[in-house]
Amino acid sequence: MNSKIIDARGQLCPKPIILTKKAINDPNIPNEFFLLIDNETSKENVERFLKDNGISHQTYQKENYFQISVSKTGKKVNSSSEAYCSISTTKKLTADHIIAITNDKMGSGSNDLGKILIQGFMNTIKEVSPLPQKIIFYNNGVKLTLKDSPVIDSLKELEKLGVKIQICGTCADYYEVKDKIGCGKISNMYDIIDSLTKATHIISP
Repeated sequence: MNSKIIDARGQLCPKPIILTKKAINDPNIPNEFFLLIDNETSKENVERFLKDNGISHQTYQKENYFQISVSKTGKKVNSSSEAYCSISTTKKLTADHIIAITNDKMGSGSNDLGKILIQGFMNTIKEVSPLPQKIIFYNNGVKLTLKDSPVIDSLKELEKLGVKIQICGTCADYYEVKDKIGCGKISNMYDIIDSLTKATHIISP
């Protein structure tokens, strides 16, 4: 019987793990199958999932994706897929990589769409490598750091991974939200300019 190929390219965790778990538990899938993944984080999470469940596997680096050869044991896997979607604390940081957030929306046009886009952007930062050294929030962007912000959990997770969250104190005072800040460090214009000046790579969505 030919080996089955499961294409999870373009999918973020937990989807690749869900597909892997489904294939392992499906008696119609051959004992050996191949999983295709195109991002480092999902690859690491799938490998950890397989290792913890005693599933033999080998990973091959292709031109722009990873191919994981999985050998089934015949036993069903019941582990939660979502539990393996935490990001490795060894993810590389870069000293000259900074993200500057100036608004609580992304792009111009529809405000509702802009809010959806900025949430998607902030929630996805942890999936890329290398991580930024800092994320600087100023002007209306400081509202994303509030305790009730839809992205506050992602920001806290990024802090745990070593990403510094720098918040404009003047902006927080202007919007009267300093007491509502849920993460990061209140900063001043000198420190913000110093960070931006030293950065050789700045992303401003």
